[in-house]
Amino acid sequence: MADQSKPLNIAYLFPGQGSQAVGMGKDWAEHYPEARRVYDIFDRQVEELLQTQSRQQALSHICFEGPAEELKRTVYTQPAILATSLVAWQLFSQHCDQLSPANVVATAGHSLGEYGALVAAGVLDIETAAKLVAKRAALMETAPSGAMSAVLGLSEEKTNQVIDQYKAANPGGPVIAVANYNTAEQIVISGDAAAIEAVSPELKTAGAKRVLPLPVGGAFHSPLMDVAASDFRAFIDNSQPAFSFSDARLPVVTNVDATPTRKGHQCREKLSQQINHSVCWTQTMRVLIEDLGVNTVIEFGPGKVLGGMMQKSYPQVLVINVFDQPSLEAAIAHFAESAAGVCSV
Repeated sequence: MADQSKPLNIAYLFPGQGSQAVGMGKDWAEHYPEARRVYDIFDRQVEELLQTQSRQQALSHICFEGPAEELKRTVYTQPAILATSLVAWQLFSQHCDQLSPANVVATAGHSLGEYGALVAAGVLDIETAAKLVAKRAALMETAPSGAMSAVLGLSEEKTNQVIDQYKAANPGGPVIAVANYNTAEQIVISGDAAAIEAVSPELKTAGAKRVLPLPVGGAFHSPLMDVAASDFRAFIDNSQPAFSFSDARLPVVTNVDATPTRKGHQCREKLSQQINHSVCWTQTMRVLIEDLGVNTVIEFGPGKVLGGMMQKSYPQVLVINVFDQPSLEAAIAHFAESAAGVCSV
């Protein structure tokens, strides 16, 4: 639990790919016109990019009704998660609008979730975020195929040693890299399937408790995403009219370097770098808690992955998840009570 004797310092967190579930956001879209408007924005951007026109192919229909296999496609997964996360944040903010200026000290998002963090910090508007993520998802889905595995119970140092030894023994060989530094006990590796298969027993020999293959088709956050990153940067640079990146109202702790960032042009630069570089989430949590003094985090969007990692790494931090109507109401009630009426139900 957070120490209630200390000032309330909140970070808004936004999840990444893998947290999706069929039906997410459906209750909000049916009961809140403002939620339906967010999904409509994302529907238009995905339809424009993919040139789909039937209702069954609309992003929101796939998000609410499935099928699950279609929702798992990166081109739908990423915008669906971001849309749902932004609806969760927007609905919460409407009831707790006085909370934000005084108590929210930073935002952060895991990979895809960084776009939610940028919207919450005022760097991007929702329509721009939808357009960028639709393009990002399409480029990442068409990138060279690969594999990813979660390495459990092995330190960052030892994981990198095994990978470096493999690279030294196979110069110019199959690609392998660390995709995510999630916690001290969980690291995700990414690259060619042959490389992932080859290093897995070596990681176990080095002390990993388990090496679990992940159900993905792409090698995200690895050099296999270099072309996607380059094409995404060109998309941002050449868009007419130009995309607007405002300076942030509060720090966004960015994935590629775990640095609190406020300048819009720096946020812009880091978005294309993020696609083929490691997600520094362990480092991001450390900056939020140890440098920025965060004692409460609110995770907006499907699943509880980021909240779970935070609780494991910093059990003293209060974690609140907003992913459906009951959890939204519970979050509003918590702050209405603990902040003496700061939030209005």
